[in-house]
Amino acid sequence: MRPREGHVERWVPWAIPWAAGVVLGAATGELGWASGTAFAPVAAALAGAMVATVAMGARSAGRRRWVPLAVFWFGIGATMGAVRAASALAAPDPWATEFGASISFEARVVDGVAWTVEGPRRGLVLRGEGVSDGRFWLEGRVEALPGRRNPGGFDARAYYRRHGVRAALTGIRAEPRGEAGWAAQVRAALRAGTVAGLDPPRAALMQALTLGIRDDLGPLRDVFAASGTAHVLALSGLHVGVLAVALVALVGGVGRRRALLVVAVLLAYVAVVGPAPAVVRAAAMVSFALLGRAFGLGGTGWGSHLALAAGASLLVRPGWVGDLGFQLSYASVLGMGWAAAPVARWLGPRDAGSTDRRRGGRRVRRRVHAWVAGSVAVSVAAQAATLPLVASAFGAVPLAAPIVNLAAVPLATLLVPLGFGAGVFGLLGEGAAAGVNRATGLVAGALIALADAAARGPVLPWGEVAWVGHAAYALGAAAVLAGVHRAWRPWRAATVVAAAMAVTAVVPPAWGTPDLIVLDVGQGDATVVRVARGQAVLVDGGGTPFGDFDVGARTVVPALRALGVAALPLVVATHPDLDHVEGLQAVVAAFPVGALLVGHPAPDVAAYRDLAALARERGVPVLEARRGDRYRVGGAVLEVLHPQMRARGEANDDSVALLVRWGEDPWALLLGDVSAAVEADLPVPPTPVLLAPHHGSASSTSEALLRAAQPRLALVSVGSNRYGHPSPAVLERLRAAGATVRTTLAEGALRVPYPAP
Repeated sequence: MRPREGHVERWVPWAIPWAAGVVLGAATGELGWASGTAFAPVAAALAGAMVATVAMGARSAGRRRWVPLAVFWFGIGATMGAVRAASALAAPDPWATEFGASISFEARVVDGVAWTVEGPRRGLVLRGEGVSDGRFWLEGRVEALPGRRNPGGFDARAYYRRHGVRAALTGIRAEPRGEAGWAAQVRAALRAGTVAGLDPPRAALMQALTLGIRDDLGPLRDVFAASGTAHVLALSGLHVGVLAVALVALVGGVGRRRALLVVAVLLAYVAVVGPAPAVVRAAAMVSFALLGRAFGLGGTGWGSHLALAAGASLLVRPGWVGDLGFQLSYASVLGMGWAAAPVARWLGPRDAGSTDRRRGGRRVRRRVHAWVAGSVAVSVAAQAATLPLVASAFGAVPLAAPIVNLAAVPLATLLVPLGFGAGVFGLLGEGAAAGVNRATGLVAGALIALADAAARGPVLPWGEVAWVGHAAYALGAAAVLAGVHRAWRPWRAATVVAAAMAVTAVVPPAWGTPDLIVLDVGQGDATVVRVARGQAVLVDGGGTPFGDFDVGARTVVPALRALGVAALPLVVATHPDLDHVEGLQAVVAAFPVGALLVGHPAPDVAAYRDLAALARERGVPVLEARRGDRYRVGGAVLEVLHPQMRARGEANDDSVALLVRWGEDPWALLLGDVSAAVEADLPVPPTPVLLAPHHGSASSTSEALLRAAQPRLALVSVGSNRYGHPSPAVLERLRAAGATVRTTLAEGALRVPYPAP
């Protein structure tokens, strides 16, 4: 369509298809399709499509020309994104030849990442204490970054690769060699003012809200995640928007020089806080809008700004296409942009005629009604757009999140300028900043209290969402939008939504049941026996006897949620050693549990005592297992082989030993930490799967046990340790018995479907 004379286009016609192409191209590269020979047919197809669209465009006229031109720009963007992603993947790893080696070098450290001063090698994430921003002489050991070890676990290798980091430096010894760069110095000065006079929780919250420093959040991180308000902790468009509005008001307009000044300050802010995807997106959108207006490029719409920001970001960092922060940021803006306005009109006050305009009271009520409707619409639209991402990443959806955010977002919006103000006043002295923080502390306390209360609210458990689920949700959401915008009649939109729901209902889950999963909890045990969709038995929960890492909250609970487990009819604590039971406390607190099965009570052991007390507090019966007991859960039967009525008096040899049957067929042996002396007394039938007792210790997995069980598959739950687990003698006995051996140390979580291979 030709623009009228003197009319300025309200959108950039090529931006959206071009950006969509860049996203697709970057995604193909992220998935590895844009490398080697696999990219050749893609490039050829895109080139052919572009030639065809040019020919079509030359012959078309009127509105039809936008269709081929859109396809043309989509092809351009896809080619650019795929080539850029392929080049990023093909970049050599500067640390690949150094894995396991000890090195020393001088580096500039920025936000926990070392950037080398000399040479082409750069990018090491630091795993150690006492290294802040600045120049250091560093010594340490280069280690490969771990991939995803468990369902729902963190893939450090993929995450850091997207940010240009390929390895970790551990066992760090650091010697200061100079001041940090200007950005780090500014951040340190602002940080001092931001936290002046605040107690640790409020200080940690303000650091996260203002400068994106989340290292000190501790338990607050889990509280905000459970309440559905974690997004306020991440630097986002809220922060950039508040800063931009303040800057525009301060300079008094958006003329060319003033717009350039505001953009320069925004870029400096991005440099200070770091280029997080949401911050870059917001800064880019604001910059495009200001520069477009100042230089007479027209009042382009939010869709064009968002598209340009996405395309430009991915050409610089193509790996961001797989980053959860990038996905959440753009999905939430799309949801608000497409759905908030029509939903607000539907929820808002109806026109009551001129009487309302004459009567002040009614006018105020209408304005309040309109504000509430708009707030609800924005919150619901953002939450709905990100629902599958949140469900898949966190394994649960807080049901009260849209309502809670009606209060949380305004509080965070107020805290952002307060934090900026305290940081700036801190440049003059901590006393001035502490004065500002008297008000900050009250608001921050209210936000923390709100999140803490909401974290106790109801949640909808969810497993990891496969690509089919994301596609079906997108199709259903598009149909709803078409209905909301009245492009489709309601019956048509409802039909498409029903079809999308039917697809998700008939497609089998990625993790079928029944199956047995030995989680990677390091030097410990945690085994999940999934007996039905949403139901499982958990045998032990791991633990860290010599550290403060909460394996239950950080590893076991996310894994259960990723596996789609909504309830645990039975939880088994084989014995009270910390590497078996410590993590169960977080599990009992997070899931509905039918019963807790233990061996002989150990009230003198703190871990057992605390677990039993928590179970009783939550109304979970504590049962004592004895040989011959049988527990049926779904199609599985758990038969207790040990302990007997009289305790042996040693924790390992009093372990609960289980034979897991499916129906009546033996499936797996889970024997805790029993020794060879106990193994010889167990009534063990031939069983295809054996979890090696005591992490493969030389004192267990005897020849007598192997002769009785005749396992085809032996699993070993083990981490890096000083005990020599698994013992070479045990591994040799297993192989001599004809069993295939798999370890969590080598593979991460081990999954065995029924029937066992």
